[in-house]
Amino acid sequence: MNKIKILCLSFHTPPAVRPQAILIGKMIPEWIRQGLEPVIITYEESGEWDINAPVFKIKNFCINKFFNKIQPLREFFRYRYYKKLTDIIEDIAQKNKIDVIFSFAKPIDSNIVGAMLKKRLSLPFVSHFSDPWYDDPYRSFPKFEEKKVLWQENFIIKNSDKVIFTNETARKLVMKKYPESWFKKSGVIPHCFNLKDYSEAQKIGSDKFIISHIGAFYKKRNSEPLFQALKKIIDENPGLAHKFRIELVGAVNDYAGYSAKGIENMAEVYHLKDNIKIIPPVSYEESLKYMKSSDCLVVIDADMPGSPFLPSKVVDYAGSGNTILGITPKGSPTAEFLKNLGYGSFSYDESDKLKDYLNNLISSRVEMKVNQSFLESFTVSSTTKKLISFFNEVLPKNS
Repeated sequence: MNKIKILCLSFHTPPAVRPQAILIGKMIPEWIRQGLEPVIITYEESGEWDINAPVFKIKNFCINKFFNKIQPLREFFRYRYYKKLTDIIEDIAQKNKIDVIFSFAKPIDSNIVGAMLKKRLSLPFVSHFSDPWYDDPYRSFPKFEEKKVLWQENFIIKNSDKVIFTNETARKLVMKKYPESWFKKSGVIPHCFNLKDYSEAQKIGSDKFIISHIGAFYKKRNSEPLFQALKKIIDENPGLAHKFRIELVGAVNDYAGYSAKGIENMAEVYHLKDNIKIIPPVSYEESLKYMKSSDCLVVIDADMPGSPFLPSKVVDYAGSGNTILGITPKGSPTAEFLKNLGYGSFSYDESDKLKDYLNNLISSRVEMKVNQSFLESFTVSSTTKKLISFFNEVLPKNS
C-alpha cells in the first residue's frame, strides 16, 4: 500500500513554545515512523524545525492599527488573507500530490483554510479542534462576531470529512448544534505523550515531598485552593510544615496578570511563604525534568461545571509516572481522566477531602495503582494509530 501524503496545516510548530507546537512536535516524528508522509505548513515566526519532512512557511495575519479598529475593513482583509493562503497552499498540495488535508487548530485559521482548500481541491479533509471555539465557556463574543464565528465553525464542520476533538465532553458540546449525520463524522483522539521525551529527565532525590504545578495561573485558575488545603494540614499538624515544598514552574506571567509578588502575598496569607519556590517559565524539555523530579503533580481547572477542557499538560504529567492530584469540577474531562488512571481529584467544595488526601500523600500513606492499559491509549504511538484509521476512513476506497 502506498504511503498516505498528508497536508498538515499546523501553524505553530517547534521550536515555538506553544501547546500546539509541542503537541505537533510529538506527533509528526511518530507519523513518519508509522509510514505517513507529512507536508507541513506553518507560520514563519515558528522558527526552523529540524524535521525529516518538507516544511513551508506562511505569514501570520497582520493589519495596521487603523484598519483593525474598523470591523468591516478588518474582516475584508482577513478574508483576503485566507484567500491568498489558499492560493499558495493549493499549489503546494498539487505539487506534492497530497491525499488528505489535516488542519490542527489552534489557531482556528488553520481549520478555515483547510475547509477552503477542501472546496478547491475536493480532497478528504480532517479538521481538529483542540478546544471548543463558538462554545468556549471562557469567551463571550460581540453580537456580530458571534454570528461570524458560528458561520465559520459551521463552514469548517460542513466541509470536514472527519472532525476530531480531544475529549467526549468537547465533542458533544460543539456537535449538539449540528445534524446527527455531522455528529457521526466526528470522533475523539486525546492529547498524547511520548515516553522517550522523559528519558533524560531523572528523578532527583530530596528530603522533602515535592508538590509541583507546571504552567501559568489565571484569575479563574490559581493556586488558592491548593494553598488552603495545605494550610489546614499545617494547622492540624505543624510538624508537617517542614516535610514538603511547593514548586510553581512558569506560574508567573505578565499576560495573565500573575506576578511573583502576588503569589508570595497569597502564600503569606496561608502561612506557606517558606514552602514555595517560584520558578520562571522553562522550555518543554525542562518542564519534563521538573515533572520527573516531583512527588505529586497538581492540575487545577477553573471552577466551571461542564468544563470541556482536557489540558495537554495533565497528559504530560501522566507520562512522567508520578502521582497526579486534580482540583477540578466533578465529571470534568480532567476528573474523568484522573479517575480512569487511578489518581485522585477533588472539586472546589471538597476542601476537607483534598486536605486529607494531601496529608496522606505527604505522609506516604497512599499507594497508587495506575491503570496501565488506560495510560497506554494516550501514548503518541496509540493516538497516531487512531489518527491513521481516521485518514483511511476518509480516503477513497480504491486508494
